[in-house]
Amino acid sequence: MSYYETVEDIEESEGEEVEEESEVEEEVVVPKRRKQKKWKDPSKPKRAMSAFFCYSQAERPNVKINHPEASFGDVARLLSAQYKALTEKEMKKWVKKAEQDKVRYQEEMKHYVPMDDPTGGKRKKAKKDPNAPKRNMSAYFLFSVHIRPTVKTENPEAAFGDIARIISAQYKALKPDERENWDTKAAADKVRYQRAMEAYRAGL
Repeated sequence: MSYYETVEDIEESEGEEVEEESEVEEEVVVPKRRKQKKWKDPSKPKRAMSAFFCYSQAERPNVKINHPEASFGDVARLLSAQYKALTEKEMKKWVKKAEQDKVRYQEEMKHYVPMDDPTGGKRKKAKKDPNAPKRNMSAYFLFSVHIRPTVKTENPEAAFGDIARIISAQYKALKPDERENWDTKAAADKVRYQRAMEAYRAGL
């Protein structure tokens, strides 16, 4: 699997969450229209939480009280460190809570009847040309692809959504020079894409 195919998979899976993160990108002179958020069925059961997310949700208020000066990213790192330091007995407690929440979700889904989408439903995606160049990536996506394996290794119990939140927190906590590094990489990838598209269109 190629580097860009991996990114494409991440983009499609993270959905709205990643859309929000892409808004952290560099300031634009001309204001862009915000994409309309996908309609969510308010009656749909809340997804089951992982053991890590159950722990994170319960302990976040305590961490914020004990570390009032901590930024969002610092709080996420502290929670991750505390979770990894749990004893086997303590870990089992949160694994059990996650299992119970999974049962809750499965039971609620059995009785769930989807509401009609007032926006008219999902649009069919246009068929992609397999020969078209892979689109350029934002600084956030480049950082996400780079750091994801490390985050997954350090947080083996974290679900896909939890990993995305941790990456988001780490990206927001980057120092100016670190952020500039990813902005530079994104600018270079934009140039790569523009040149590739020119060649692609010329060959149509």
